[in-house]
Amino acid sequence: MSADDRPRAAATPTASDETPITATPAPGSPAALAELRGRIDALDAEMHQLLVQRSEIIEALISVKGTDRPGAAFRPAREASMMHALVDRHRGRLPIVTIEHVWREIISTFTWLQQGYTVHVATGDAHETRDIARFYFGFTVPFVTTERPEEAIAAVGRSTSDLAVIRIGAVEGAWWSRLGTADEPRIIGRLPFIDQPGRPVATPAVVISMALKDPVAPEIAVFSTTGPADAAARARLAAAGIDVIAHAGLASGATALLVAVDTAEGDADPVAVVAAAAAAGVALGPLRAVGGYARPIVLPAAD
Repeated sequence: MSADDRPRAAATPTASDETPITATPAPGSPAALAELRGRIDALDAEMHQLLVQRSEIIEALISVKGTDRPGAAFRPAREASMMHALVDRHRGRLPIVTIEHVWREIISTFTWLQQGYTVHVATGDAHETRDIARFYFGFTVPFVTTERPEEAIAAVGRSTSDLAVIRIGAVEGAWWSRLGTADEPRIIGRLPFIDQPGRPVATPAVVISMALKDPVAPEIAVFSTTGPADAAARARLAAAGIDVIAHAGLASGATALLVAVDTAEGDADPVAVVAAAAAAGVALGPLRAVGGYARPIVLPAAD
């Protein structure tokens, strides 16, 4: 007998119920356990049916939108809005990162159904990058592992819809020199998106794509530049609203920087950013825009 064929009592709760669930039989009795397990089965069946309905809507969406428009199908701003809604309505003991992972699996898979894509993961310097990529893009989307970030970026450049996931922080080469904002790959996302102390799968990385079908101005602008990368300089830049998210030494002896600027906190014009850095006592080279992303959600440590 399938889940849909089982008789359901009229009082069976749905996923939308806000009433706390209490068992009427004696606590710990077989009848109480059976009732609670039955309610779980009903909720599982309802969640499955809702996913099936979502897939049917996606099929209709594909017909309405069509698939002949150029550019990748990702919508980072909409996905960020969905994550904010998850955080706002979440409650209880279930970790928010578990909910995030479930939703990321759903979003990534349904996006893949609309327009197939592959995720290229550069793991030559940190195999944890594959973990963060799988956390966000799931196990249905095809993955290709590359040894160097430049290889992943080149693969994205040869496609119209593929992605690359590359670790940030202190790295060996300034791979972002291969990024651009016109007909070249650019940064469209920052991982992890929900930033919470102690969370699992927390390797910092960025997501890279070709031009999007529905681009939206990012909340965080990202630039390639040069300048000092010591801790004191990074602290002064951070105080000026300039976050050094990656840095790498160059053969010339200079340091290549990848910096992020919150467009709501100040002027993201490259000239203004250089001036703000100078006012903080840090000399930056010319800035070149290489993309941007939605502002990550920062949460306190879980209780």
